[in-house]
Amino acid sequence: MRGLGRSADGRRSRRRALVTGASSGLGAAFAEALARRGFDLVIVARRRERLEALAEELRDRYEVAVQVLVVDLTQAADLQAVESHVASDAALTILVNNAGFGTIGRFAALDPDRDEAEVRLNVVALSRLTRAALPGMIARGLGGIINVSSVSGLLPGPYHATYGASKAFVNSFTEALHEELRGTGVRVQALCPGFTRTDFQERAGVASRNVPAFAWMTPEYVVEASLAGLRRGTLICIPGPLYQVLTALIAALPRSLVRRLHGITSRRALNP
Repeated sequence: MRGLGRSADGRRSRRRALVTGASSGLGAAFAEALARRGFDLVIVARRRERLEALAEELRDRYEVAVQVLVVDLTQAADLQAVESHVASDAALTILVNNAGFGTIGRFAALDPDRDEAEVRLNVVALSRLTRAALPGMIARGLGGIINVSSVSGLLPGPYHATYGASKAFVNSFTEALHEELRGTGVRVQALCPGFTRTDFQERAGVASRNVPAFAWMTPEYVVEASLAGLRRGTLICIPGPLYQVLTALIAALPRSLVRRLHGITSRRALNP
């Protein structure tokens, strides 16, 4: 996967990647990794200062063009603006649907408005941006879409019910698209990382100190695994041997036992 390609007449042409949730964590790591590979970028998030600082750093370090879109993808007007941008970008080669957040706690006690916003971002924005990108990619016979999911999408999630369900949607949605896109030249991937050192846990209210050190991965590790997997055509990308073994065991166990064990371990991650 290279950032430069050739047009039909043999001229070098730039390729562009759009990354949502790019102001920190996995999104910033994706932006850096793609810039290093020569992609021009569109980086999308709510936090202007962080986006502008990242854009300046990537322009200086990698000599790529970086456009900043400061939006809130849970808002219909902002989402529609990004959809239009995606649909009209003839150079768009990779879309990384990374923006998302989680809530933790007993579902009956959670703020329903925040839970609804979680679904709008994790499910609605992801599916609408994917829909905006696909017609152009299919017409060009080239493209890749990475939908950032989670190992939480592979099992029932007591105490983070909405988050786990939203990621289960992402996995099922991406698998379905994989079949629809056979022979088009467009690849899709559901990226399912485990615990990754970002600000996601703090925002969700997870007590990170209760998670053993060996369970953590860096954003850079996860991103490199994802991009290597996209190049190979890996549909469900689970970075790290620990999580690959864990998910294989989960698939072999009775669903009722998985649900019970996950409920016990999830309670430990709740802040006191």
